[in-house]
Amino acid sequence: MMKFIIEGSVGDKIIANLPPSKSYAQRALIAASLANGESIINMNRPLPEDIVLMIRALKNMGIRINRNKVYGLQPKHPQNVLNMGGSGTGIRFMTAFSTLAVGGYTILTGNNSLIKRPLGPLTEAINALGGSAITAGEDGKPPVIVKGKKMDGGKAEIRSSESSQYVSALLLVSPKNEDRTEILWRDKVSEHYIKMTEFVMKHFGVKVYEDENSYFVEPSEYKPSNFIVPSDASSASFFIVLSILTGRPVKILNLKKEPIQADLEELIKVLDLINVKYHFDESGMQVEGKVPEASLKIDLKNAPDLFPPLSVLGYKIPLEIFGISHVRYKESNRLLSMSSELAKLGCVVDFKDDKINIMPPKSAPQSVELKGWKDHRVVMSLSVLCAAHGIKCTIDGYEAVKKSFPGFFEEMKKNGFKVRLFE
Repeated sequence: MMKFIIEGSVGDKIIANLPPSKSYAQRALIAASLANGESIINMNRPLPEDIVLMIRALKNMGIRINRNKVYGLQPKHPQNVLNMGGSGTGIRFMTAFSTLAVGGYTILTGNNSLIKRPLGPLTEAINALGGSAITAGEDGKPPVIVKGKKMDGGKAEIRSSESSQYVSALLLVSPKNEDRTEILWRDKVSEHYIKMTEFVMKHFGVKVYEDENSYFVEPSEYKPSNFIVPSDASSASFFIVLSILTGRPVKILNLKKEPIQADLEELIKVLDLINVKYHFDESGMQVEGKVPEASLKIDLKNAPDLFPPLSVLGYKIPLEIFGISHVRYKESNRLLSMSSELAKLGCVVDFKDDKINIMPPKSAPQSVELKGWKDHRVVMSLSVLCAAHGIKCTIDGYEAVKKSFPGFFEEMKKNGFKVRLFE
């Protein structure tokens, strides 16, 4: 992994242009692939690696995709193993999608990080609905083998609080099931992501019904549509945190309040808690520069991807974050990875179960070598922290950011920083 140092200082105002939302793009690609006809999926470029991996997987299953045009067709089982790299959303969505490739088997795997992430709750639910899927890894982990066997429908329960992606994966393919489908999910986390799934399905002509802990989908047809993928709120978090740490105002280009994004909802709550003013206009989101002074408590049950960037606020103010048991199941165990690196920077860190407490350092190192844990959000969060405070941090994992924000370092350079690479 390439190591790097960020040097320089931020200008009077931070301006950031974001990649497309991976969450919306992947949902829209699945819906468009299941619609009978041509859909247009418009999104900013360059594309994050996770979106590229899903497009490649869909093409390998016979879906015609030409830049922003998607031609929905009957999926075919691929001739080769589908490697989803490090994309947790990708392997979960494509596992459910593969049930529709009748007449053969689909094998899905990923990199060393992905094959450590659980899939068992999803395959159990697929089997309960009349499909056929088994995991070949230990304890319900990838690789996964899916028989092309259209699901019957009926009722399945997701027995997990690890991820909302299991539910979204099932909902997206449920319109193709033979009968009405009910997904029961008691241990809810990241519920805003289910709302995003429902939004995309409705946009493509399919309705999801809710009743307490259950989601219902009737057999129905997706309709071809044009969909504009919004800018990614998860990526905005790094520049909003840079703004908070430096007191500089930030302008996030083309970030709008609608459609709903889980991470934007939670970012707004944080800004309200620390009395930072913000507004939306035609150009995007504007955030006033203000360094917080009081301690802060944050509940991230519904937005686990915000844990790495928001945790670095603990370098500045006493911070408690809770509702984060599921951040262990990401590209790294983020409770462990962020705790480890913040401790190297002098923070006092205490975590257990689903809560972490972080206290600012009494004395901080002038230079330190940090580990990026091959995790894109860890790498970007540590970059922002070191850049904001002028700490000479050597960080490994320069390449990791391509997973979600391939232009991250270019945006940092535009705002006054220099990125020095070395082996």
